[in-house]
Amino acid sequence: MKRCHWFVWIKNFNERSERMKKAIFVAVAIMIFAAFALAQDYGSLYGTVVDPDGNPLPGVSVTISSAYYPERTVITSESGLYRFPRLPVARDYKLKFELQGFKTVVRENIVVEFGKDFRLDVTMEPAPIQEEVVVTAVTPVIDTKKAQVGVRVSKEMLMDLPTARNPWVIMQLAPGILVDREDVGGNEAGQQSAYYGHGSSGDDNTWMIDGGNITDMSALGAAPAYVNLAGYEELVINYGVNDVTNPTGGIQLNIISKRGGNNYSGEFYLDASQKEWQLKNIPSELEQKGYTGSGVNKIYLYGVNFGGPIIRDKFWFYGSWGIQDIDSLTLKKGITDKTWLLSGYGKLNFHPFKGNRAEAFLEYDNKLKWNRTAWGVEYQAPETMWNQTGPGYIYKFEDEQIIGNLLLTAKAIYTDGGFELKPTQYGSGKYMWISYDPTFFVSGNIDYYGTDRNQLNVVATGNYFKEKLFGADHEIKFGVDYLTATVTTFDLYEGNVTIVDYDVTDPFKEIWIHRDYYINMWMNRISFFFQDTVTAGRFSFNLGLRYDQEKSKVKNEHQPAAPFLSYFLREIKIDEYDPGAAWKVLSPRLSITYDIFGTGKDVIKFSIARYGSQAAYMAAAFDNPAGWSEIDLYWNDLNHDGKVTENELFGWDLTRNIYDPDNWLWYSGINPYDPAALENPNKIDPKFNSPLLDELTISYQKEVLPDFAVSLELFAKKRHRLVWDIPMKADGSLFTQADYTVYREYTFPRTGETRKLYRRPYPYATYRTNSDKAYQRYYAAQIVFNKRFSNRWMLYGSFTYADWRFYYNGEFDWGGVNNMPFYDGGVVAPQSGGSGLTDVFVNARWMGKLSWLYQFPFGVNFSGAFQIREGYAMPDYVRMAVPGFGSIRIYAGKQGDNRLPTFYELSLRLEKTFVISDIVRVVLSVDGFNITNNNVALKKQNLLTASDYGETVRILNPCVFRFGARFSF
Repeated sequence: MKRCHWFVWIKNFNERSERMKKAIFVAVAIMIFAAFALAQDYGSLYGTVVDPDGNPLPGVSVTISSAYYPERTVITSESGLYRFPRLPVARDYKLKFELQGFKTVVRENIVVEFGKDFRLDVTMEPAPIQEEVVVTAVTPVIDTKKAQVGVRVSKEMLMDLPTARNPWVIMQLAPGILVDREDVGGNEAGQQSAYYGHGSSGDDNTWMIDGGNITDMSALGAAPAYVNLAGYEELVINYGVNDVTNPTGGIQLNIISKRGGNNYSGEFYLDASQKEWQLKNIPSELEQKGYTGSGVNKIYLYGVNFGGPIIRDKFWFYGSWGIQDIDSLTLKKGITDKTWLLSGYGKLNFHPFKGNRAEAFLEYDNKLKWNRTAWGVEYQAPETMWNQTGPGYIYKFEDEQIIGNLLLTAKAIYTDGGFELKPTQYGSGKYMWISYDPTFFVSGNIDYYGTDRNQLNVVATGNYFKEKLFGADHEIKFGVDYLTATVTTFDLYEGNVTIVDYDVTDPFKEIWIHRDYYINMWMNRISFFFQDTVTAGRFSFNLGLRYDQEKSKVKNEHQPAAPFLSYFLREIKIDEYDPGAAWKVLSPRLSITYDIFGTGKDVIKFSIARYGSQAAYMAAAFDNPAGWSEIDLYWNDLNHDGKVTENELFGWDLTRNIYDPDNWLWYSGINPYDPAALENPNKIDPKFNSPLLDELTISYQKEVLPDFAVSLELFAKKRHRLVWDIPMKADGSLFTQADYTVYREYTFPRTGETRKLYRRPYPYATYRTNSDKAYQRYYAAQIVFNKRFSNRWMLYGSFTYADWRFYYNGEFDWGGVNNMPFYDGGVVAPQSGGSGLTDVFVNARWMGKLSWLYQFPFGVNFSGAFQIREGYAMPDYVRMAVPGFGSIRIYAGKQGDNRLPTFYELSLRLEKTFVISDIVRVVLSVDGFNITNNNVALKKQNLLTASDYGETVRILNPCVFRFGARFSF
């Protein structure tokens, strides 16, 4: 999971209980008030029934049936229209059309996909006697109603392509999405990846299970669990034109669970990789350093899925249980990264009475990890690693009711998450020691961290369909979305200090003094949305509006005093603190689709939208009176015993006047002039609000063959009203540019670039507001090929070219003035800084992706996955102490100028299916990951003053083979 290294919270059971009572009361009230019913939560079928002359046929009896859906009949309207909304994902739907005097028409093997509205028109011919015409239906590959852009990852893609079957690897198959680490055969499956796509913030990414929001509010953009995709039906990834039910413009990932049907079905699977089945690709220069090569020591993936009827056509169950036993090798000899991921869920679907459908879902997830890193194994000694434990649970309940043309559904999903990171040598008494000489390295110890993260999401919506209203068909959707969450966390440092060494020859080391950190925060978001989908001839219009209000508070905190400078870092207790800041966002959405020839095979789509962001605990964390607190000084170990005492602490001028705040190197989270004040000196602008993402998307989709579509997609996005911090003075006034003076003129080593560096007085506090000038701009064009699996083959490919840049536009960067020449006009390259990986700057201007499967005779399948992209940005920097800023990085050049080599990876899979009976199958497979054994550099030393500058420190893992078996019935 993503880790907030500096912010933490403590648990308070009584307070959480009261909050949950209130939350449940609100949830029940919402469910009673309305219901949630999105066509996009499942799939839908609709169409028109006509005679041979094209005249609509009213009164036709249309019956739908499936092993996963009880038989249901509707009657066509006066215009011959029929609709089946919210159908579960399945591939065996059958439609039967009956009318006296006409031949009965049957369409079989209809595919319903998640989030898609498919149109299936039928022509009925007159007949003097009753006849039945049975035809295998060709499900349209283009949704003519929705402009949403994304990818549906089918069951074949999940199970039959050479991937590690975790969400982050699968996202690498999607057009335009970039991931911060490369997974070869599952070696990175034990850690979450940071990912970005099409100009949106990573914090705006959202995770869902069956349409229920499970996004981790404590680590925005991350999931609360490591979902085992082998137990799920499919994955839906949207990267543009997000539905009005989603608050943000980030990547939306929806994991669709399996469900039981009228026939018992099940599956057992086992995949295994071992070190002995792995090649070697370590370059000689790394071998000379004593590195032995990274990769796989062993990885075993195994599990079972089973489901079926409890009462046929009424009550079904499904269950899944899987284990991922991951033991990865690091570049350093003798160090392994061991992870156990346990994941399972149970699901009940039932139809208690006519027109009603309900679902109950429970998932269990636990991550057990040994030797987890904070910065990467190349930068850490073994004693600075963690052992991680869970577990977590996800509960979901959903109910829907159909009343004529009104569809009502209520959905609630509760996530009980959390984990602990315990130092491998907890209690050793050693301090954490961060060294920058001769290069960055951490030794001695690491902090002890634990967090409990719980949230409840209740969504309620009504969906009403009306024909021929003002000359068009209308599908009206309206609803309310309520989310509340708490986070309680602790973060403890041995001795309450961290030592930082910039020069091994200097006896004065920098020391960061911390309080033991216990935090408890609460947030909620209430949202209302409305959308009308208007269909008139070949046009469809989607007009939507969403309103979000989000706020956070601090509750029941107790911070003990630090052992040093306890006058400033004193004990603090808080019952409740409200920073008084709330984000309020009005988000309009408009999209238009036009079916050029009326055949559903050539469709132009246009969309314009504005999205807000997710705040979560931002305001509470920023303005917390008992938040993270720290004072930085110098330390000289005068008696050489390795233990810090207060008489060994020194100020900026190397005097012992450490009780004068003006003599500190840096401080945070306290009021040095009134340490007992239960008020954070930081202030929030009363007008402070969410950043905005404006999006324009144009696409053209063409069905070139049955089940095969090609799309051209164009994007233009602007992210503005960015969060902006301005330093404050003790009298409450804000800094001006006149407070910044030239500190020195600096020439970067190796590059020769010269830049003026600026100093400032040390800020008393920070004022948080929005910038009305600075912005990010994103342009992209991409082509997407999508061949659904049929006629023995499947293909999915894309090529993307994008330009994502940041501009100050006359704004002043108060905290980053010394890096303004680097960022202004440079590419946006989010820096990965968690989950065991640091200093990966995620930006590639072009990328190509291709995955395929071909089914040869005799049950032999051949599949592959290939990706190629520009190397990520790799900026050069120096670290320097600058008055008023502390020790900071100063980057050379322009962001995006320096890059890693072009990256590519090819993986292949061969499998053989043995047909035992009509329903029993056995599949044996072999996967070859990174089949070319590419060892491209994924990271290089970019510290200009380091002795090993420019040398490779991470490479792509070597080729490894995986053998698997799958038994299904």
